[in-house]
Amino acid sequence: MTVADPYAWLDDLNDPEVVAHLDAETTYADTRTAHLEPLRTRIYAEISARTQQTDLSVPDYDVDSTGRAWWYVARTSEGSDYPVYGRAPAPSRDAVPDIDAPIPGEQIFLDVNAEAVGHEVFSLGDLDVSPHGDLLLFTVDATGEELYTVRFRNLATGDELPDVIEDVSSACWIDDAHIAYTVTDDAWRPYLLRRHALGTPTSADVDMFREDDERFWLAAGRSGDDRWLVIDSASKASSEVRMVDVRTPTAEPVLVAPRAEGLEYSVEPAGDQLFVVHNANHPDFELACAPIDDGHWHEWLTVIEGRDDVRVLDVTAYADHLVVAVRRDGLPRVLVLDRDPDGTAGAGSVLAGDADLETLAAADLLYGADRLRLHRESYVEPATIVETDWSGGSPRLLRRHPVLPDPDGRPYDPADYVQHRLWAPAADGVLIPVSIVSRRDTAWPAPCLLYGYGAYETSLDPAFSISRLSLLDRGVVVAYAHVRGGGELGRSWYAQGRLEAKPTTFSDFVSVGRFLVDHGVAAASRLAARGASAGGLTVGAALNLAPDLFCAAQVGVGFLDPLTAMLAEDLPLTITERDEWGDPLADPQAFATIAGYSPYGNVAPGPYPDVLATAALHDQRVSASEPAKWVAALRARPEATGEALLRVEMGGHQGATGRYQAWRDEAYELAWLLDRLGAVSTTLKTASG
Repeated sequence: MTVADPYAWLDDLNDPEVVAHLDAETTYADTRTAHLEPLRTRIYAEISARTQQTDLSVPDYDVDSTGRAWWYVARTSEGSDYPVYGRAPAPSRDAVPDIDAPIPGEQIFLDVNAEAVGHEVFSLGDLDVSPHGDLLLFTVDATGEELYTVRFRNLATGDELPDVIEDVSSACWIDDAHIAYTVTDDAWRPYLLRRHALGTPTSADVDMFREDDERFWLAAGRSGDDRWLVIDSASKASSEVRMVDVRTPTAEPVLVAPRAEGLEYSVEPAGDQLFVVHNANHPDFELACAPIDDGHWHEWLTVIEGRDDVRVLDVTAYADHLVVAVRRDGLPRVLVLDRDPDGTAGAGSVLAGDADLETLAAADLLYGADRLRLHRESYVEPATIVETDWSGGSPRLLRRHPVLPDPDGRPYDPADYVQHRLWAPAADGVLIPVSIVSRRDTAWPAPCLLYGYGAYETSLDPAFSISRLSLLDRGVVVAYAHVRGGGELGRSWYAQGRLEAKPTTFSDFVSVGRFLVDHGVAAASRLAARGASAGGLTVGAALNLAPDLFCAAQVGVGFLDPLTAMLAEDLPLTITERDEWGDPLADPQAFATIAGYSPYGNVAPGPYPDVLATAALHDQRVSASEPAKWVAALRARPEATGEALLRVEMGGHQGATGRYQAWRDEAYELAWLLDRLGAVSTTLKTASG
């Protein structure tokens, strides 16, 4: 098997000529879009004005192992890129501090802005207070390469401990004196779990568990009941869990149940019970329990049977309740169950959503919580946090995320916007869910932006976005294509867009685009596409299938050369990713399938829409060479039409780490999209249009 790769020289990002080429591409893109600077400035001002920049998170209540209760908060300040973290004594769970006033006794224990001084790129990874509440563990990355340095701070004195651990993937407390952390191999895979004892040199650290199967990643964390260190070893298709009793931190990890191909499970220890979410009996998973005795962890007794119409995602255990995250009718929902006196689960009920298209989630830090904290959010309603009883009743509003007036003083009113769920027929007749959001006074057909992802069973759930208002208020309809390969309709929905079925993802996206035009949602010749990472693959492949359908495409850190990536075993993530895409080295059919949909490998002659691709120089997930090669191939087409631009940014896969630069990058991309959609007005619609 051979692959023609005329731009392979761009793969070497250590070559000064390649770096110079990427710099020149960015300069060229900035020059070609210089006329959009006033619009970019305006959009940035809109995002900035509508965001409450000096803000405080809803305080989280927690109790340490000594019995002291705390409120934990995160603060942001206007002009600062990063949050500041603090805590204050909590006299009562009911006395939630006023977020608009100083909190009595508050202590700032980490100012990320101070840590980031002198670094162009800076990310905070783990942030974890020790069980007894006196020490802080935090991890930082100043390169964008997702390798972190672990540091420790005494919360009473503010002094840093001499212990420093370099180049880790993640870290957590085992007990007050021992740390567990993961180390990556040359392919950036967390493969080794190590234990560090505070006050000892790192050379004395001990290997706890080593994962030699290159398909599996390691992760570890303390259980919610503070009794266990849970060690997850998972591939894209199977998993295995081990546990360590934190009362014996140096003990060997004990296996819960051995791995088997296709078996996925996760565990939640809760007192004398172990709750297990698994797919042993149903592809959409079910909930089981087992005795906490380590000799019986594999004896799973069904609590919630698997159902075709409900995807069981996760379980969080509390002292006398279980909160189960499920997906039903394509939307995230919450199932709450009583725990009987013997520790098993009793009857449960699914909490109702407030809107047809709403994300509903639940979380609380405290295992002994006596109430439920709910997070609600939709495309038109910003995030709202409420506390309720376990049935979802007697709600107490804690926070409605503010949306401030625009630069001209116009307030945000959710009633000015509408959201819809439509169903678009795919090529094989299957109906694809499509979420639509627009201003209420926007007449269809209208300029339309179609967003897609479609991989890893990841779902595009309803979420509010301040930056999206800059599109909606200029008369643009924004649509989300919930294509196969995502997880919106359960595991089978994912399976229908994975491995040999991956091309279905791309044809679904095209079908949704055509549906929007044919049914009068999107104006003909005014439909643009947008996607990032694996969503960039979706958009790039869709352009090859139907280049005449779209007027423009914006692709961020796009996985645009999947064949080269999957053939190169020395690249980060390649081995683990083969469970998602296939192994073209070992399987000729996988080679043919990936080669057949690769955006870079299938650029065809003829008209293409305008393209803006972005890349990140220090991206360890998708090399900057992939969008660079794709843009070069688009330009090299015989009689090429459509302008292809590339902009390379600092940082890693997640983009800019500081919020102000992230807003500028978003303004850059939205201004370009609005220009191509013919919706560049700097005068925003009002409620009367």
